[in-house]
Amino acid sequence: MKSILRSIFYIPGVVTHELSHHIFCIICNVKVTDVCYYNFKNSSGYVQHERPKHLYQDILIATAPFFINTCLGSLIAHQTILNKASTVGLPYLNLQNILRIIISISIGMHAIPSRGDALSIWNYVEESNINWLFKIIAKLIISPLVLVIRLLNLLSSFLKIDLFYGICVFLFGPRLIESMINLDFNIKLIQSIQSQYLLCFELHRFL
Repeated sequence: MKSILRSIFYIPGVVTHELSHHIFCIICNVKVTDVCYYNFKNSSGYVQHERPKHLYQDILIATAPFFINTCLGSLIAHQTILNKASTVGLPYLNLQNILRIIISISIGMHAIPSRGDALSIWNYVEESNINWLFKIIAKLIISPLVLVIRLLNLLSSFLKIDLFYGICVFLFGPRLIESMINLDFNIKLIQSIQSQYLLCFELHRFL
């Protein structure tokens, strides 16, 4: 029963993770050869694709879940955190809001690229036909990214860093989105005031 519940909990996050890879394959015009959004046997999925033309495309495809899962998890929790939880408190949320919380955490905790994603970036450089000197330079450039991904996956196995990140997405993601929206609104307001001021200034010159 516990494994079944865990498998159900993982579905939104894993599906979004693999869908992110698939979407960026389409954006980068990279042909997908095989895809599995969710495998109930081991609660995982995969997207197999042809070799991208450029290294940056492979990096974008590999790291796509970090951006898409984080944003989507934050958006799903937005109404619950900013509207419901701030007024009635977490203990008094209804079933719909509780489901939003669960889905948001599931999606957020699968934002971290997998070991396979890190290996894909490294193998792209390793298997390329570029000059050996440029290959060394490329490896030095991508090494920090690959190392961070491998380290996060290692910590997720022992310290549940992925779950911690999912909770952070649920709790702080909506507020970050709200801050960005307010910042964009304030910038547009300032620009509007500036344009009105310049218009008045020009009219004053002619009058």
